[in-house]
Amino acid sequence: MDEDLSRLMIRALSFKKHGSIPTVESYVIPRLLKRWNCALEAGKEEVKKYYKETAILAMSILMHKYGISEKSIQEKALNAISVLNDAVVLSDDFFRKSEEIKTFIQSQPKPLSKKPSYPENTTFYRAGDVISIQLEGKYYGAYILEITGINESPVLEFYDCIFDNKPQLMDLKGLRAKGNKLNDGKRYVSCHAVYGMKYLPDLANQVHLLGACKTNDFRPDNDHLNRTEGLYSVSDIFKLQETIHRLYEE
Repeated sequence: MDEDLSRLMIRALSFKKHGSIPTVESYVIPRLLKRWNCALEAGKEEVKKYYKETAILAMSILMHKYGISEKSIQEKALNAISVLNDAVVLSDDFFRKSEEIKTFIQSQPKPLSKKPSYPENTTFYRAGDVISIQLEGKYYGAYILEITGINESPVLEFYDCIFDNKPQLMDLKGLRAKGNKLNDGKRYVSCHAVYGMKYLPDLANQVHLLGACKTNDFRPDNDHLNRTEGLYSVSDIFKLQETIHRLYEE
């Protein structure tokens, strides 16, 4: 979550400097929640008990670190402290410092004076992995074609299908690739190097591994799509939200 906020803040501060967004919070918080709501709103069979409480508490504290806050997140974090203490989930030290933590969460954060450091680009996914990506209650399958650099980022190609529930591996085999529609009305091969897609399993519960290191039999068929000169576009775990909306907008 710390790395996610760092990525978002770097971009938001640049946009705010040039007047492209009204506030840093208006850019960061909706994008952060689109990703982390996959854990915060997950069913009890998807995440461990009390994971939601620890996640929302971490979110509120980290947002202060980056100079932003949001009232509803604060309130949920305060409630989470009570739940965690009642269930004796965390340490005695956490219990003793609970009031201090509550005061910190409710205090006014100090805006950043400079951009945070860019997080290290690392991924634990591998070429041939078949994954599912959750976004706003829908699931999108993708195949990892390759890994850029030295374990830097996976290059994804999406399947042409949307699921209401997390798909199984065999649901994706044999599906066509989803192409990107350009101004000429034609669809082109669309591949994306996604920086920030690091942990396996994904701590935000957004990316799910359906099958590891599968052969090209699982690669989405893109023979029906036109080709461009570029191999892939450079993206990250948050730009991917916009990419998915654009690809599947119809």
